[in-house]
Amino acid sequence: MKATITTISLFVLSISANAQTVVSTLVENGATPFTDDLIEDASGNLYCADYSGDAVFKRTPSGVVTTFVNGLNTPNGLAFNSAGELYVCDNIGSRIYIFDAAGIPLDTITITNPSGIIKDAVSDTMIVTTYGSISELKKLAPDGSIIDFHAGGDLNGPVGLEYCLGDLYVANFNDRKIFKVEEDTVIYLTQLPGTGRLGFLANAGNKMLATAFNGQKLYTIDPVSEEVHIYAGNSFGGIDGALDSAQFTTPNGVYVNPSLDSIYVSEYNTGKLRLITGFTLGLPEESFATTFDLFPNPSSGTFSIKYNTQEHYTVSILTLDGKIIEEKWVEETQVTFDQLDLEAGIYLVQIKVKGAVIAQNRLVLN
Repeated sequence: MKATITTISLFVLSISANAQTVVSTLVENGATPFTDDLIEDASGNLYCADYSGDAVFKRTPSGVVTTFVNGLNTPNGLAFNSAGELYVCDNIGSRIYIFDAAGIPLDTITITNPSGIIKDAVSDTMIVTTYGSISELKKLAPDGSIIDFHAGGDLNGPVGLEYCLGDLYVANFNDRKIFKVEEDTVIYLTQLPGTGRLGFLANAGNKMLATAFNGQKLYTIDPVSEEVHIYAGNSFGGIDGALDSAQFTTPNGVYVNPSLDSIYVSEYNTGKLRLITGFTLGLPEESFATTFDLFPNPSSGTFSIKYNTQEHYTVSILTLDGKIIEEKWVEETQVTFDQLDLEAGIYLVQIKVKGAVIAQNRLVLN
């Protein structure tokens, strides 16, 4: 496939910056460096692996940073299962560790050089990349068994994994190539321009974000048109402020919160956690081709969702700042949420199919 690459402007089809789009620094380099993969739990706590150290750090919504676990070798990819248990890839240590919400070890899986990890869209099976002497994709089943998925070929130091529009994508750290993952093959999508490395991928609704590890930039990738655009970053540095003048240093981990209004970026060389806010992700309700009925709305706490589909789907109820309050895996066309104990206000209701947000409405509770 041939990709169209734009490297001149900050114009983006899916993530539109405006005059209020700003970059700020949430965590400075220090005792808790945020250098690698980022993920958020259902309560809005942000976790970051420190590949250059031995720990995974946790930042609460109020900004308190603590050490979640330490004593690891090279913590890399992070993923949660449906029970809220955190999987941590230890790349050089050749282990995947599983921890409960308090950081208590639950299990250890031996696997050679695990790097990236993501929960399968429809089960608690984990998809794992390996970065070492062999480049592979593997499946880690909930019972701890490992299944070979893909090996060699186009894979060249794969790390980043992400779902977008229902499909799974994998990114090579070494050559910045991105592939769509099928059961029997991987299909080339595009490549970030320039030289250097590609850190991680993040779902941004109907597009993906990718970090150019050595290019000091963030890019958007459209999996449909295959277009690649610069979104943020222009030169090596640490300037906060307006997006078009902000600078990044070795951006690596990237995460977009569920309400699609905050982008978090870790920096490998500085250990800083950066935040981008004040943008439009192109995901207002009217922008979706898929819609669903939400009634009654406003509601006093009991409401129903009707979504005409043949597929299984997930319904998520979120606060406007992205905290997931309730989530249901649904097989019927209609589902009812009964007497949710929530304060009056406005909430987001999202429908996901295979991990992708395909429809969204606003719910008013009174």
